[in-house]
Amino acid sequence: MRKQFLIRLFVTAVLAWGISVVVSNDTWTFFCIGMLCWAVLYWLWQREGRDANKVPRTQWRRALRTVITLVAGAVVLTAFMPLVAMILNLGHSGRQSRAERDKVRVGMTIGEVLLLVHGDVGIRAHAVLPDKIADEELVHYADLMQQRDGTFVCSCGKKGEMQSLTASDAAELMKQKMSDGYDWRWRYTFITATPRHYSFTVTFGRDGRVKDVSDVWGWD
Repeated sequence: MRKQFLIRLFVTAVLAWGISVVVSNDTWTFFCIGMLCWAVLYWLWQREGRDANKVPRTQWRRALRTVITLVAGAVVLTAFMPLVAMILNLGHSGRQSRAERDKVRVGMTIGEVLLLVHGDVGIRAHAVLPDKIADEELVHYADLMQQRDGTFVCSCGKKGEMQSLTASDAAELMKQKMSDGYDWRWRYTFITATPRHYSFTVTFGRDGRVKDVSDVWGWD
């Protein structure tokens, strides 16, 4: 009996984590999908075992029916799990963006905010310019993408030159750009595995300190 239990656990685990590898895009979703598939496949096998006891069958027919049940269950789960993965990913990204947004406080400096917010996030920063001023050279604009190692890639200037920067270098660059005498808005956008993303905006005053933080909103 114990041997049967261990075999069921092992086989359903292999199938479940295989499905999770196919449909998941991040560690958190991988774990959730894997556990859900594992529970469903184990339940299918256990149910098949109870049904087999009610209607006696030869050993090979019982084994064949179990294999068919598990394969069919795995196929259905593989087709259905991308939707579950998308829902889980969106929920996780929404919670992450709100948690990161809540770290930002009025009065914080440019360097403090830049070092504080983490995740798969991009920052589009621009000065709040009067309507009569055009920024064709993109002097008052910066596009930052945070890397997993804590560094940043910056697209700066009209030609969109790409620069790889440490966190401290990125902070210095933004301080220089934001010394132009205007308020600045940083729009944080969290990248998800779906077309829907989450954003919030941090507004800096002319003194280089946070004056306002917007709520998180989702958009497609």
